[in-house]
Amino acid sequence: MRDEIKKVLDRYDQIAGLILDQKTDEFADRMYEKPPNEDDATYEAYLQRVAMEETEEQSRQMEAEPSDLLGGQSMNEYFKTLPFSELTSVLEYCALELDRGVPSSVVNALASCDDSSAVRSYALDVITSAAWTDAELKDEDLLFEMEFQKVKACFNVLAAMNDSSLLKDVLSRFMSYDQVPDFVADSIAEYIESFPSESVPLMKAYLEDNKDTGLKGPCEDLVIMITNIGKKAQSDEIYDILRMAFRYMENKIYAVICIADYGDIKAVPMLKSYINRHQDTISRDLFYEMMSAIQNLGGDISDISDPFGDFQKKYK
Repeated sequence: MRDEIKKVLDRYDQIAGLILDQKTDEFADRMYEKPPNEDDATYEAYLQRVAMEETEEQSRQMEAEPSDLLGGQSMNEYFKTLPFSELTSVLEYCALELDRGVPSSVVNALASCDDSSAVRSYALDVITSAAWTDAELKDEDLLFEMEFQKVKACFNVLAAMNDSSLLKDVLSRFMSYDQVPDFVADSIAEYIESFPSESVPLMKAYLEDNKDTGLKGPCEDLVIMITNIGKKAQSDEIYDILRMAFRYMENKIYAVICIADYGDIKAVPMLKSYINRHQDTISRDLFYEMMSAIQNLGGDISDISDPFGDFQKKYK
């Protein structure tokens, strides 16, 4: 890869990192400015989200600015002029070397290549040949987390191409985990959530197949993905899936958090009924999570019997 490309990418990564640090510090000094209608659980979550959004916006502006190192072209313009083989080298360099990951200008350049079949073949090869666990690494000197960044980059390219052809294979591989590493789940989620009409029925089928085993491990991640999709477009199907998850999940706190995050007030009677029917067996942690969810959904908790005798007192 040419030196001028490395210089531009390294500079982009460095400046984006500085912007993120600056935005994080800026919002950290305004602890009491979280808007009341924001649904982030804590100020820290709000801070991280807004700081990241503003960093992403300024990063996109940088990619649109002319660069002397690129002959006066912007990153958006320049990368579209590169041949396919060089673009894949740029993609892998960004995935492995840049803290900010692959710039959208690189992803979009690959996604808009004339030879879309070559792009699909390349992405398929990277995704299927990559190690999906530490045990699958062929070189003990490689870091699994770093190598998987190439897989994440290829998912981003496929999503930009509106190519959902790997959904079934990806979900099948994903469900083979006993417990999914967070960064693997996050990488896959971006791809899965890009195709809601196709992915929701697939995920629903996996959850139904595993409901008698407690919906653990990767099933917990599927419920989170379905929730994220539903937050953008609520539907009866998604609400029914979340209700099923609550019924069958061994760790019901996951389901309660997702139900509250989804934001449909229809869940309030179900949650209240569960609390009242399990007064003698409900754990304190689950009770607190459910009471908070009912409040966040706009429900009334005054008619709920508190087996621990301190929730209403604490939140009055």
